[in-house]
Amino acid sequence: MPYLRDTAAALHSGELSSVDLLESAITAAKASDSVFISINEGLLSFAEAIDRGRRAGQTTPPLAGIPIALKDLFNVRNETTLAGSLVRKHYAKPEANDAVVVAPLREAGLLFLGRTNLSEFAFSGMGLNPHYGTPLCIWDRQNQRIPGGSSSGSAVSVAEGIVGATLGSDTAGSCRIPAAFNGIVGVKPSFGRLSLQGIYPLSPTSDAPGPMARDLDSCFILDQLMSAATRPADPLPELQARDPASLRLIVPEARVMEDLDDEVKAAFNWSLEQLRDAGAVIVSQAMPVLDQCIDLFNTRAIALYEAYQHHQEMLENHLDEYDPFVSLRLLGGRDISESEQQSRYRDKRDLATGFNQQFDELSGDAIVYPSAACIPPLVSSAADLEKAKQINLRCLRNTSTANYFDGCSISLPCHEIGKAPVGFMLSAKNGDDDALYRVAAAVEACLNPSTS
Repeated sequence: MPYLRDTAAALHSGELSSVDLLESAITAAKASDSVFISINEGLLSFAEAIDRGRRAGQTTPPLAGIPIALKDLFNVRNETTLAGSLVRKHYAKPEANDAVVVAPLREAGLLFLGRTNLSEFAFSGMGLNPHYGTPLCIWDRQNQRIPGGSSSGSAVSVAEGIVGATLGSDTAGSCRIPAAFNGIVGVKPSFGRLSLQGIYPLSPTSDAPGPMARDLDSCFILDQLMSAATRPADPLPELQARDPASLRLIVPEARVMEDLDDEVKAAFNWSLEQLRDAGAVIVSQAMPVLDQCIDLFNTRAIALYEAYQHHQEMLENHLDEYDPFVSLRLLGGRDISESEQQSRYRDKRDLATGFNQQFDELSGDAIVYPSAACIPPLVSSAADLEKAKQINLRCLRNTSTANYFDGCSISLPCHEIGKAPVGFMLSAKNGDDDALYRVAAAVEACLNPSTS
C-alpha cells in the first residue's frame, strides 16, 4: 500500500500517533547495523507537539509527524554533513540552513530520523564503507551481499522497515542500484529538476537528488514537494496511473540487455509478460546511443575531473583517511586537462541530443531494461581492489546511461518475493518526469499490485 499516503491518513484519523511511529523507528534504527551514521533521538518533543495539535483539531500538514531518513549528503540545519567520510570531520561545521530540497520536507512536518550511510563521498555503486561499516543487502544476509551504492543506508533503511521513505542522490545510479538490490523503488529525476544547493557534490553536472521508498506513490509525493509542484500544507498530490493498455515500451537492442545474470533475465522477461498480458505494446528497437553512453562512462567519465578538483586539497592533506577504493578513483581525475574535460562535456551534450532524437523517433512512453545486470554480489567478492573495480562497473553499467543523456529514470522491484532482488528500470528524456511517473505507476500496478 502507498506508505506516505496511508500513514498520513492513519495519523489524521487518530488510528496512529506520531510518537508511536517515531519511537518504533528510533528503536529499529538503533538496532540496525551500519545503516545510519547518526540518529536523531531528540525528536520526541516534535512528535508530541504534532499529536497534540491533531487532537486539538489544529490544521496540520498531511505528512506531519512521519519519520524519514536522509542520505548523509544533504545539509540539515544545525547538523554536520560528513558524506560518509572521516576526512570531512576536519572541515565540516553545523549547517546554518537545510538543503533547498530538504526545506519543504521540514515545512511539511516530516521528521528527520537520521543520516544514512553511503559509499564514501557517494563515489561507488557498491555501497561499501570501511569507516562506518557496510549495511548488508536485505536479501541473503547469511552470505552477506553488497547493498548497492552509493545510497546504501537509505535503501536498507526502507527495506528493513525503519522508515517508509528516504532521500538519496544519483550521479550514475546511486538511487536506482541500491533500490534494485533491496527490493524498493528508486528515482533519478531529470538533471536540473531539483536543486543541488546544500547537497555535498560529487559531479555537479550529473548529480541528482532523488526519492526512494517502498512504493512509487511515496516517491512521487516527495518529488512534488521537493520540486515545489506541491506546497507543504496542500493536500497530497494524486498520481494518476496510465492505462497499461495505452503503453508503448521500448526494449533497447543494446549492451544494457547483454551479460545479464540468469535471475535478472528471468525476472525482467516475466515483467514483460505481465505487461503484455495487461495490453502494453512491447517493442525491441536498436538504440546505439545507449552503447555510446556506456562507452563514455567507462572510458572518459565526466565525474572524475569534477571530483578530483573538489577533493584535491583534502587528498593532499588526508589521503590516508580515505577509503582506498574511493581515493584511487578520485586520483584518476588528476591528469585530466580542462580542455579534455570540455571535450567530454561536448560529447555528453551530443549524447543527450542523440538520445532525445532516437527516443522521439521510436514514439515510446519509456525505454525499459534491467536496473542492474547482476543480482547483489557478495561483499567478499569485492575485497580485492581490481575485482571491486569490475564489480562496480557492472553494477553501474545500465543505470549510468540515463545520467549520460540527462534523463529521468525509475527502478521498480520486479522479482518474486523471497528471490534475488531485481529492478525493472524505465527511462525517458529530460523533462519527462511527470509523464514517466504516470507510466511507472501503470507498470508498478502490473508487477506489484499490492503497492497500488
